[in-house]
Amino acid sequence: MIKLKLSLTAFFTGWFFAVLQFGFLMLLQINISSAYLTYMVITLSWMTGTVSGLWIPRLSMPLGVGLGTISYYIVYTLVSYNPFSPLTLPVASIGVAISGLWAGHFFVTMLDKSMPTDSIFFHENNGFIVGLVTFFAGFTQIGRPFLLYVPLALALGLLISSRLKKTS
Repeated sequence: MIKLKLSLTAFFTGWFFAVLQFGFLMLLQINISSAYLTYMVITLSWMTGTVSGLWIPRLSMPLGVGLGTISYYIVYTLVSYNPFSPLTLPVASIGVAISGLWAGHFFVTMLDKSMPTDSIFFHENNGFIVGLVTFFAGFTQIGRPFLLYVPLALALGLLISSRLKKTS
């Protein structure tokens, strides 16, 4: 049961990361710019958050996922109500970096759970692939409401999957 819980947590984490990363990409490309600079800012900000997350010793999953989700919705609100402002990209980059904190700390946390590294990567990467498919299918069919509702649903799914109790 523990292995199933850890596998589900890794899978939902990958799914959450994919939707969050591509959600940021679409939000910023729609509302700020679709230039190369926007893509690079998102990528570098996410990596900055990920590397920083490696070194934050007490970043729990609820805190990391919560901060990431809240910062996503702050950026969503900012770019929705203040599109094409020169200040939105620098502020959004901070939000993206905060969202990336759990990405770095996730692997540190999972390594302490006695799950083989290859299994962690396998389940997280499969979740990420499902997230890519979900994102592009969902965004194509639903559009902007997908960006509004799905990240929160996945954050809740991730937190619920991590709270599963051993029943036997």
